[in-house]
Amino acid sequence: MTSPETNRTGAERKAVIDAAMRALEQGEVTLDPGEAARVIGCGERWLRDGANQRGFPHHRFGKFLRFSLQDCREIREIHHKMTRPSALAKARRRKATPRKSTGSGPATPATARFKPAA
Repeated sequence: MTSPETNRTGAERKAVIDAAMRALEQGEVTLDPGEAARVIGCGERWLRDGANQRGFPHHRFGKFLRFSLQDCREIREIHHKMTRPSALAKARRRKATPRKSTGSGPATPATARFKPAA
């Protein structure tokens, strides 16, 4: 399999390189995990675990983990989709009916339930 970079023409490669140079000149902001967690509205540990194990978008600079603003947007969408209940879960909740409480404890006395063998 070939990567998309090998299929690009010279003009396309130049355009990609120029766009990357402009992005570097603008000084894109990168956030550490604590700052990114505050921006996204989640816990720092959840964010680190997601980057390390679940494939959340991120950047690594040596041992340092960083998140761009675009990464934060994508992770927020992932987080929003993960917390949204499925249609099946909603249907289960609708079917479930609350038990009626009599307030008097068990229906049968404890002695009637646990009769010694004769």
